[in-house]
Amino acid sequence: MITAEKVYNNIVKMPVKEREKLFAVIARRGFEKDSYDHDEVFGEIRESPFSLKEASEYLEVAEITIRRWIKSCRLKHKRVGRNFIFDPDELKDFKKSQGSLTPDP
Repeated sequence: MITAEKVYNNIVKMPVKEREKLFAVIARRGFEKDSYDHDEVFGEIRESPFSLKEASEYLEVAEITIRRWIKSCRLKHKRVGRNFIFDPDELKDFKKSQGSLTPDP
């Protein structure tokens, strides 16, 4: 069963930028109808890629750790010019697969 406490705990774990997007979506759509499905609320959030900084915040590790994971091919990414970008769904899957993340030595 989904409880307000579980939802709150998941929101607290989100990177600040994602929380801002979530609350913007809620503010825009919050009172249009009585019930929303998961995709209606979170679908817009998943569309935007994460920057290196956002990925490090989401995964709760230093940016240098993200760079090491990229170099060792542990973490999927794309390059746009000199910047790394990350698919939100892939980051979510990576985070789940790691359990409690511990950076490489």
